[in-house]
Amino acid sequence: MAIWVFWFVLASGIYLYIVFDTSATAAYASIDRLSTGQRWSGGLIRSLHRYASDAFALLTGLHVLREWALGKYSGFRWFSWVSGVPLLWLALFSGLVGFWLVADTRALFVATGIGEWVGALPGFGPSVMRNFISAEAVSDRLFSLLMFLHIGVALFMLLGLWIHLQRIARAATQPDRGTALSTALALVAACLAWPVLSEPPADFSRVPLSMPVDWFYYGIFPLMHATSPAALWALTIGGSVVLLALPWTQRAPRPAPATVDLANCNGCGRCFDDCPYGAVVMAPRKDGRRHAVQAVVQTDLCASCGICVGACPSSTPFRSVQQLVTGIDLPDLPLSGIRDQIQVALQGQPGATVVFGCDHGADITRTRSPTRVSFSLPCSGMLPPSFAEFALRHGASRVVIASCGEHACGYRLGGRWTRDRLDGLREPALRERQRGPQVQLLQAQKGEEAQLHNQLTEIETTTRERATPATHHV
Repeated sequence: MAIWVFWFVLASGIYLYIVFDTSATAAYASIDRLSTGQRWSGGLIRSLHRYASDAFALLTGLHVLREWALGKYSGFRWFSWVSGVPLLWLALFSGLVGFWLVADTRALFVATGIGEWVGALPGFGPSVMRNFISAEAVSDRLFSLLMFLHIGVALFMLLGLWIHLQRIARAATQPDRGTALSTALALVAACLAWPVLSEPPADFSRVPLSMPVDWFYYGIFPLMHATSPAALWALTIGGSVVLLALPWTQRAPRPAPATVDLANCNGCGRCFDDCPYGAVVMAPRKDGRRHAVQAVVQTDLCASCGICVGACPSSTPFRSVQQLVTGIDLPDLPLSGIRDQIQVALQGQPGATVVFGCDHGADITRTRSPTRVSFSLPCSGMLPPSFAEFALRHGASRVVIASCGEHACGYRLGGRWTRDRLDGLREPALRERQRGPQVQLLQAQKGEEAQLHNQLTEIETTTRERATPATHHV
């Protein structure tokens, strides 16, 4: 969503750049006439630029809070988190310079705030403020520099976003069509209802007594005035250091990354296609077999989610080998062990419901029942669909896969790939004859154990009623 509105910022900014006069005497008039003389064209674009910028700041803040709340900042995710911290500073800097360009009393307030803030740094001093807000210092060259900084930093943010997303395969940088359209309409409606207008022109001989505050960007200056410039530096720099250090505050042991067995890898590339983080790459083979390429795991990027295991065509429990060895597998939780556990469990509980859960979803151990056998995986995407058929053949009455869901998957794509494989839309797919009430997919996130238990009970009851012949009374 943040990237979606960022495109609005860039698109509207191009138009504003075309009409903006970078001379010190005409800068204010060139922007003000958009709102007063071209309300339904230029004024709308100016308002869109402002509201989209505010929306970008809001959505970016919510994104940071969400990733922190979900714990998505440590381990293999450290690079994405750390590379996002500089983007916060770039967004703040570009936004402040953008307000400065308008050359109204709000711009004077922002320029004064920047001067006071920067002046608190060693080697600058309070006199630095006079170099930017005095009448003698405000020149055409200054406005040309501000325009260059405003546009340059925004474009540099695009490069930063590209770096930020480097370790994420199939990054969702655009919302679905309905959300995108409703967001665009909401922005346009805000522009029409509350058009952005300039404050009076900046008067360098006096300081305005009151000023409307855009809390998304220069709301830091009222905080500075309530404390001190040094306190604001301590807060912003300290906060940045905390964000940068956050990935290393968790000392939980990292699971072993996936490993490739070349004897069982045919270079099909399914693990490469399905990996959510680009941890699997295809490289020329080293064992001299007829297959041209092989899978290689970049261990520093591997999330140990097992989605690649579920994608491998050799991950079928029906292989006629005593010890199941797959082309790619998790050392800490090999598929051979899961296959053996299923056989042993169903020998002791024939006719049971086999439930495959997700470590990041509802805790399936809290839904235990004498009629159920439960297995928890790092991600539902680790389960090859053939394991559902294997469980049914070995005595299970039904198989239920409890996934986090398509939009709440702890590893981004596991829920989506699980659904597509069971529906026959993605290889390896569940055989068509097995699709039906005997194999069902449920969504259950953490904290939804009670709901999952009720759903499992309902499925078991419905299945028993279908299997029980009706009794006719005469």
